[in-house]
Amino acid sequence: MITKNTLLKQKGKLLIGLTLSALGATNIVHADDSSVAPLTYVTSKAIENNPEVQQAWHTFKSSIYGVDAARSGYLPSVDVSASAGYERRNYGTEDEYNRNTAELSVTQMLYDGFRTSNTVERFERIQLIRYFELLSQTEQTALDASIAFLDVQKFKELVTLAEENLQEHESVYQQIEQSVGAGVARAADLEQISGRLSLAQSNVLTEYANLHDVTARYLRVVGELPVNDIKQAKLDEQNVPISINQALDIAYKNSPAFYASLYNIEAQEANARAQKAAFHPNVDLSARYGTQDRDELGLNETRTEARVGIDITYNLYNGGLDSANLEQAYQDVNIAKYQRDQACVDIRQSLQIAYHNVSNIEQKLPTLESYKNSSNRVKIAYRDQFDIGQRTLLDVLDAENEAFQSNRSYIVAQYDRQTAILTMLNEMGKLLPALNVMSDKYPTLTELTDDPIVHNAQNICPSYDVAATFKRKAFLQKKAEQDNAYMSVTAMPRYLEIPAETPSFADDDNDGVPNEQDTCPSTPAGTNVDLSGCTLYDQTTDSVEIGIPFSADSSQVRSEYMQEVEKLAEFLKNNPDKKVEIQGHASLDGDKKYNRKLSEQRAFAVAQLLIEQFGIAPNRVKSFGYGIDQPRINEISVRANAANRRIEAVITDS
Repeated sequence: MITKNTLLKQKGKLLIGLTLSALGATNIVHADDSSVAPLTYVTSKAIENNPEVQQAWHTFKSSIYGVDAARSGYLPSVDVSASAGYERRNYGTEDEYNRNTAELSVTQMLYDGFRTSNTVERFERIQLIRYFELLSQTEQTALDASIAFLDVQKFKELVTLAEENLQEHESVYQQIEQSVGAGVARAADLEQISGRLSLAQSNVLTEYANLHDVTARYLRVVGELPVNDIKQAKLDEQNVPISINQALDIAYKNSPAFYASLYNIEAQEANARAQKAAFHPNVDLSARYGTQDRDELGLNETRTEARVGIDITYNLYNGGLDSANLEQAYQDVNIAKYQRDQACVDIRQSLQIAYHNVSNIEQKLPTLESYKNSSNRVKIAYRDQFDIGQRTLLDVLDAENEAFQSNRSYIVAQYDRQTAILTMLNEMGKLLPALNVMSDKYPTLTELTDDPIVHNAQNICPSYDVAATFKRKAFLQKKAEQDNAYMSVTAMPRYLEIPAETPSFADDDNDGVPNEQDTCPSTPAGTNVDLSGCTLYDQTTDSVEIGIPFSADSSQVRSEYMQEVEKLAEFLKNNPDKKVEIQGHASLDGDKKYNRKLSEQRAFAVAQLLIEQFGIAPNRVKSFGYGIDQPRINEISVRANAANRRIEAVITDS
């Protein structure tokens, strides 16, 4: 236990513990020194300058003196009193005289109903409460500083992205303005682009306003303006707990707020025991020695008096004060227990949300990255197609805006993931070690107490997996079954499902070629195929469906269906006078605007393969997404969805 006598020795260590140290504890999330260094610097500066941390530090220091004050009840009380004066009276032989007195008294408590011992225990627990409150405030400040740093970095990137988008709009606007002046373009096109230019300008102003606000917050939390050339920081989430129950177990073992609530209960229980002392007698050992010197009747007299004894006092009635104090102390214990329960449910709720955010964003990132990459490819392709007269500038701007939004979403998601990880670490009480801010110079619990609390968190705070109550796994399983149903209708190969006794000849896509020889396993029924089961092209071919089943919400062409694209590429190479438009179509199930965009991305993915992988000239390949505008079967069902989700190649002469 740290007391007044050890404060001067410990003070330096405590302050060092609140500032940067390279001797960090083992991290729950691996923190690479080079990648986390910016966060370490920002966090240490914030802890050093933040008024709330300094307030918590001085509150903790105050509690150290409180323990020493309580311990004084064990020690004797020594008092000296003295007086010298001139006195008058209206009786006796002398009515005026001088008198000088002095007395030394010593009182030692022998028994006080255990009031002192329980008061000492109470203040020791209060010291621990203040210690964990200091840790909690330090972790919260570290979290605020880290998030403020990430927000500044995020909006710097978004400002750059918005400025690039604005430059593209300004370039297109100037081209249209020149075309309108020359009478080539319509004035309506200029009006349309003028509106989109204004939106791009508004986007830049919005991002600058956001950057201003987060910079102001950074200044408040850290105490200085962001450094312009500071490098970006990244957290490695390799060691994120594998389940919410594991995360909760770590939190209940490390959360400063939770431990503060546990020690608060013990402090209030000690206070209740101290209040019971009022119903016990007080026994004190007292010693007193006094001297009196007075001049009376012209004689100088000196009198001395000494006493050693045991004093016993026992209160019989004081108006019910002691009973009221005891009942109040019992209610304070109940309050402390409910505060512990509240801390429990708060941690459980906050950690559930933070842990789910980490998992959810991690699952969203691949989709957002795919969306970003596809949008960027579409933007480039539209620009190239504009150069050869196949796209308008409005099409180019549409692709530019789509790419801007997709890149923005991806950047935001990346930073949101890091923020979610930091928040989760804070809820688990592991943020400071992860950022290399704490060290072994910070006082440990064993340095503060010889009797730390040992608790079974499950008995106090049962763990629950909120995500499991929504049957999310069942939802994903159902979605997978629907996707598999779609794949089966479009002749997805099912070799593993064929029973051993099934005859060797099996033709899943009904093209007359057995599965073991079919290198194009999803050729649509009725398609003219060669001996390998792939589409057979000839001079009369004008439109053919390409058998490429896509995964749900995906535009990636999987390797097992690359043969179909290769066959089309061979036909185009052998017929240089032919062109092709890759058309994407979607099922009627889902949002119309989203389906159009997805069908366009799928068609573009096939077109890009023809150009980039198989060397077909870009001016011979176009792509277009029709969404739900041209369904083969006008209904929503597994059969209809499979028929309507398709890629078609329309072949034309040059």
